[in-house]
Amino acid sequence: MIDRKIMPVGKAPRDIKFPEFHKHTLSNGIKVFFVNDKSYPVTTIRYLFKAGSYNDFFSGKEKFGVATLTAEMINKGTKNKKALNIAEQIDYTGAMLSSGAGYDASYLMMTCLNYNFDAMLDLTTEMIFEHTFPEDELESKKEQLINLLISLQDDGSFLAERVFKTEMYRNTPYQYDPDGYIESIKNINTGDLFDFVRNYYTSKNLIMAVVGDFEEDKILKKIEEKYSVLKSETKSDDYEFINEDKEEVKVYLIEKDDASQTSLHVGHKGIKRNNKDFINVSFLNNLLGGSFTSRINKNLREKNGLTYGARTSFNCKMYSGDFSIETELNADKTMFAVEEIIKELNDIKDNFVSDIELEETKNYITGNYPLQLETSNGVSGKLLNMELYGLNEEYYNTFLRNINSISKEDVSAAAKKYLLPDGLKIVAAGDVSKLKEQLSKFGKIEIIEKVK
Repeated sequence: MIDRKIMPVGKAPRDIKFPEFHKHTLSNGIKVFFVNDKSYPVTTIRYLFKAGSYNDFFSGKEKFGVATLTAEMINKGTKNKKALNIAEQIDYTGAMLSSGAGYDASYLMMTCLNYNFDAMLDLTTEMIFEHTFPEDELESKKEQLINLLISLQDDGSFLAERVFKTEMYRNTPYQYDPDGYIESIKNINTGDLFDFVRNYYTSKNLIMAVVGDFEEDKILKKIEEKYSVLKSETKSDDYEFINEDKEEVKVYLIEKDDASQTSLHVGHKGIKRNNKDFINVSFLNNLLGGSFTSRINKNLREKNGLTYGARTSFNCKMYSGDFSIETELNADKTMFAVEEIIKELNDIKDNFVSDIELEETKNYITGNYPLQLETSNGVSGKLLNMELYGLNEEYYNTFLRNINSISKEDVSAAAKKYLLPDGLKIVAAGDVSKLKEQLSKFGKIEIIEKVK
């Protein structure tokens, strides 16, 4: 008879084999990844151009948001199809289309039933080569984006995050969110979108991934024929990020009318995505505040009842990164919450984590990782990120092995090196009169009058 009081002994975790892929380089330099697996009921084709909002910085026109609007407008009309025709074709075949831009890249993704793949490849190719960026569609898209940004001006967490990013990356290509800001969006016209495509949607910047059930030789030949004419000349945008050695706590406050709560965003400089310690840092983050059972959430939510939730993240980009802690809490408890956050950061720097914490974090990551490989879309995204950030081609095959080999010493070393409680930027949106009184003890206060 099974004794339900005794925890079953689990087997040692094993590596999850990443789907076998083939990598091809076309005659003009385009990288193409294929995962040909009949177990997928649908096929995904994903295009990634190594150009995002980072590149908006170099236009010199204060037109942040061009990368995002270019990506989101790519399916709004071609020489032979209006936006409605494209939408009808996608709906008729039951396909799914999405596009957008982040800091470092822009993407276009189509997922469809396997027998519709040829037609959908033709459609996405038409979008890339024959887009027209109709002015009426652009104005509609701009209006949607501006209205979204206006509505977010009443969101304390948005304001706090916005100021944090602005101050963290001031006067660098990462200063503004990929969506830009209201005034910059107003200034964008169709010419800016065509310029962005001409400068960055090139063979040198393009990576493709096809995942599903298809005839690989046939698709490779078709892609080579269609994309061999894509030009390779690419605008070069170089910027050197310099991390200041001086570490000091700075406090930024934003007035939020009628706020009974404080939206808190605390953090400091972080790491690039291709940092050799990325896996250890990710593990540290998961343990500290990256899951519901993590240290900071337990402290602020369960132990002290300050919030419904708190989370931490290392936001790693191509050329720089940051570490941040986000939470919403009662305005009168803001000082105490910051004190507890700093205490947790120092504690994990100064003391080894417990064996139980180490094991639970490994189990959490090990249990979630296979879910990320269940869909053709998930696998295609990982392949493109691998190429974009220059990861080893065995990265995903050895991921769990590396996670489960992490020791308490590894966590401690990562915490000592990458957690900087003496260099925090503390951003709070709420009742400034209350916040000034509570947060002045941490550092010099700056009041932010207007958030872009």
